[in-house]
This record gives sequence, structure tokens and C-alpha cells, in this order.
Amino acid sequence: MMDPQPSTSSSSPGSAISSAPPGVPDAAACRNAKGHYTREFKLAAVRYVAASGKSQRAAAKDLGLSDKTLGEWLRNARPTPAALAGASAPDTRGVVDAGRFDELAQLRSQNRDLLAQAQRLTAERDFLKKAATYFAKESK
Repeated sequence: MMDPQPSTSSSSPGSAISSAPPGVPDAAACRNAKGHYTREFKLAAVRYVAASGKSQRAAAKDLGLSDKTLGEWLRNARPTPAALAGASAPDTRGVVDAGRFDELAQLRSQNRDLLAQAQRLTAERDFLKKAATYFAKESK
């Protein structure tokens, strides 16, 4: 006689379906407060693509992601040529440079700040030009 155990299949209409492969967290559960995917999930997804041998599109479908999003993560995780200079094997498949995610996030943040500063300074310059022309006309 078989022991009655609750079914773990997700065929019931109200159950949540997790399409994430084993070892990779569910994409819906791996978002931070801003709604962005966590660094850990991005690294796990990149490692999954490298380990599975599947195409980028197939892996993205498995993970429940857009293939463009996963492709961007793959490009961001690709090691720099300087980091590969010490590698003896020419095959870099599966090599993930986790530090590049942090560096890229830092550079993007810095770029955003610099663009905002440039926009503010341009507005200040334009205001000062207008003020200078106004007072120059008034003094004549």
C-alpha cells in the first residue's frame, strides 16, 4: 500500500508555477525594493547559461527573463581581456567576473550623477548669460 502524500505538481489552477531550473532562484522572487533583479540572481542566471550549454534564448525562457536582459547580463559578466591574460585555457565559457557587475553599477551611477551635474551647470550658465544681458541693457 502506498503512503498518501500531497501532490507537488503544479497542475492545479491556483498554484504558482516556477519555471526556474534547479539551482537558480525564481526570477519573480529575486527583486530588490526598486524592482530590479538582485546581483546574486544575475550571477546565478549567468552561471546557469554557462553550465547548461543552452542557447541564450532557451536559458532566458527557462528563467522567465527576456533574452535581451539575459544577454546584457552575459556581456556585463564577460571578463576583461586583462583578466584573461593570465588564463592558460583559451576557452572562457563559464568564466564570470562578478566584480564587473559592481564596477558597472558604480560607473553607471557615477555617469548619472555627472550628467545631472552637467545639466544643472548648463542651466546655471544660461541663467547667468540672460541675467548679464539684462543688466547690461539696463545700465545703458
